[in-house]
Amino acid sequence: MLILPLMTCWAFGAKKITINVLPETAKIYVDGAMVANGQYTVKFDRKTDFYIIKVEAPGYITRTYRLNKNNPKNTVLYTLPEDEAEMASSGGSDDGGLDLAGRWFDVTCRKGLSEDVVWKRLMNIATQYFDNVEVRDKAAGWIKTGWSTTKFTNQTVRTRMEVRISFTEENDLTYRVRISSEIKDNDCRGSQCYMRYDRVLHRFDPLVQELQTSVGGGE
Repeated sequence: MLILPLMTCWAFGAKKITINVLPETAKIYVDGAMVANGQYTVKFDRKTDFYIIKVEAPGYITRTYRLNKNNPKNTVLYTLPEDEAEMASSGGSDDGGLDLAGRWFDVTCRKGLSEDVVWKRLMNIATQYFDNVEVRDKAAGWIKTGWSTTKFTNQTVRTRMEVRISFTEENDLTYRVRISSEIKDNDCRGSQCYMRYDRVLHRFDPLVQELQTSVGGGE
């Protein structure tokens, strides 16, 4: 006869915590399942000690939190930081930029330019945008810069350029160019923290145009 009252007391006494997020349009995920936008109340049963909460919104950095049952508060507020790296970069036609991050693209050299002139102009562009050039092998037609680092409030983006000589079927002098980006959270230390970033910072937009006008056909 005492079992039902005990179960009823547990049902009414179950721990509940209300999650509020900013921006209010942010999606809330609980243990991988999307549950709400802006606000959600989680309920802890006897077997659940914590939930993994993920919060995401366009233009903001996605964050993951561990919400413990023993949290003394009945409400928590998670505020997402603005994604400064995203605002300072482009990732393709969706945001009006060029889809170049990590992709090889060709620059066909303008007719009449010698290999020596082209090489000097490529090196000039490389040293203009990057402080360090790790590989400058003129005989192999290979340039590889070191990483150029841009630090934001919560994240750091590093960018490098690689250039390799190529020849088309028409035997035109062509160089293949790749601009690579990687990103990491600032609270993670070391090169192993960087991950591929499929965006290119706007500060390198003129680089592509300069390659076309200085070396290529100017298109």
